Amino acid sequence: MSADLSIDLQTAHQTIAAAGAALTAAGREAPNAAVPWCPDWTVSSVLGHVGCLHEWVAGMVRSSAAESQPFPAAPEFTGGALADWADERRHLLLEALSDADPDQAMWAFGFQLPTRFWARRQAHETAVHAIDATAAAGAAWQIPGDVADDGLAEFLTVFLPVRWERRPPTWGEGRSVHFHRTDGDGDRVLTITSPPQIRPGQGQGNLSVRGTAQNLLLWTLSRPASVELMGDERLAASWAEHVRF
Repeated sequence: MSADLSIDLQTAHQTIAAAGAALTAAGREAPNAAVPWCPDWTVSSVLGHVGCLHEWVAGMVRSSAAESQPFPAAPEFTGGALADWADERRHLLLEALSDADPDQAMWAFGFQLPTRFWARRQAHETAVHAIDATAAAGAAWQIPGDVADDGLAEFLTVFLPVRWERRPPTWGEGRSVHFHRTDGDGDRVLTITSPPQIRPGQGQGNLSVRGTAQNLLLWTLSRPASVELMGDERLAASWAEHVRF
């Protein structure tokens, strides 16, 4: 697992701050709104989950934890009180990341990686969940293009290898997906193997997925996305069934 990132630490911190603020604003405006693509989740559910994540990561970063720490439970707050609590958790996380040595090794999903891994991970986690909450509340937050592209790169190069090592993708073995970004550089071709093979640049794929960086990221995570699909749409259906995050 890699801690490399194409966004710098300042951008990661700014993304956590902006996405988190959008998320808590949605929690104040529409706490009971349902998130259509996350069964049984409301905006408050998302807010509680992200607040706990921020508290969990902040505590581990503060102590440079060598192993996973217990995951906190969400408080039984509602409405504005829950949003205030989540705001505090986000500030704790940003303080912890700002104070930490980004090169200090610590636990990261069973690996020992530099602390900067968690800045990247929480930037993307917070950004995607901000979309979950703000879309449910009425108007989806927008992830900056290069941040969304880095989120796609993180998923394809960090999480898919771990998942597919545990459960090889027999549903698409040897087939390929071309991710074509329309709002900047970032084309890549993924061959579905264990481990996955990723080649930067344009190329022929069994399936081509065309859209902005944000929409490519959302499609990859099996969320509603405005993308153009060309080629083997059965492969697209298999991806939606087997690749969820």
